Amino acid sequence: MDTREYIESGVLELYAFDQLSEAGRRDVETVCTLYPEVQAELDAIQAAVGGYAASYTRVPDPALRDKILSQLDLRDATDPKVIPMNAGGGSYRWLAAASVILFLMSSAVNLYLYTQYRNVSSQLAELESSNSVLADNNTHLTKQISTISDDLTAMASPTNVRVELAGLPLSPAARALIFWDKERKATYINTSQLPPLAEEKQYQLWAIVDGKPVDLGVLPNDKHQVALLKVKNVSAPQAFAITIEPKGGSVNPTMDQMIVLGKI
Repeated sequence: MDTREYIESGVLELYAFDQLSEAGRRDVETVCTLYPEVQAELDAIQAAVGGYAASYTRVPDPALRDKILSQLDLRDATDPKVIPMNAGGGSYRWLAAASVILFLMSSAVNLYLYTQYRNVSSQLAELESSNSVLADNNTHLTKQISTISDDLTAMASPTNVRVELAGLPLSPAARALIFWDKERKATYINTSQLPPLAEEKQYQLWAIVDGKPVDLGVLPNDKHQVALLKVKNVSAPQAFAITIEPKGGSVNPTMDQMIVLGKI
């Protein structure tokens, strides 16, 4: 059940003003029993109506009572006096009816304003939530633009060497791409064409320097990666290779788990 739609249907206001049939009242009470948020809303509406009625309640001044009794001369009477109603009494009945109508109209206005306040508050909360989402998206896009800008700078550098790592028998279709800056010794890699690994495994990048493997760190297993990942700097590599290692990496490469290799 969509409790929000039920609350906004107006049936709770009709219940508060006793404008529902007995069956309708039982339905509302059943829903309130099942859904605490509906009961809380009904309590708030009844409190608003009751508060309005209480604000217009007036306690008669005791002096006024004495004044009326003195004018009726009832202090020494043994039998109650019957005061006939004259034609003017109709005006009092009219005023009483008008007062009831005015009270009901004022209560209806209060209830309408309360409902509008509730709707505006809900819309404001939704707007604030949307603004938060937009701010998060803007931050994410800003980071993406910064990353792409860095990647373009790295690829456009005239001192870069592009190294393509081709698949080995372990996975012939695997590929990886490295940009190595000869002057700054910076190394960037894209692993989007490496196959996914089991949770307990991880790729590890190696540079071959003077015929020996040099650890350049473990790599994220993200098949959706499109950006370049900066890894450790390295001087004078002759080749790059990637092996499959236990999660967290190894001190030395597992040679029979080498998946791609590329020479400079």
